[in-house]
Amino acid sequence: MPQADKHALPSHKPGSIEGTTLACSSPEARNNALQTAFDYRGDVTLELAQGKKVVGFVFRYDATPGVVHLYIPQGKDSVPQTLSAQEVTAVHFTGEDPAFGKSWDDWTTKAEKERVKEAERLAREAVARGEL
Repeated sequence: MPQADKHALPSHKPGSIEGTTLACSSPEARNNALQTAFDYRGDVTLELAQGKKVVGFVFRYDATPGVVHLYIPQGKDSVPQTLSAQEVTAVHFTGEDPAFGKSWDDWTTKAEKERVKEAERLAREAVARGEL
């Protein structure tokens, strides 16, 4: 299940927070928005107090000192950048979450179906050879 459910966010796609914007109107809202940005596996756009916007991937959020760590895409590389959480006025979930819909439960269900198919195939081959 996506981390969005953990933070009780509205979504534009069922189960995804892609396309959602969270305003940082209070310290609690800012903390929730930045923690959700950290949990999100896609790029976000952080709107800053002075009107600047920064697009990147939040790879770490330290609530106690109030620091956001981002990877900012630059060509084929990503450059780390650190921002003060106090500067953030809104978080826009602009990038696609590449891991959306790929939970452990989905993987185990698929793996079990493949295992059953393989067992059935092997049983058919054993019967055809006269071994069963």
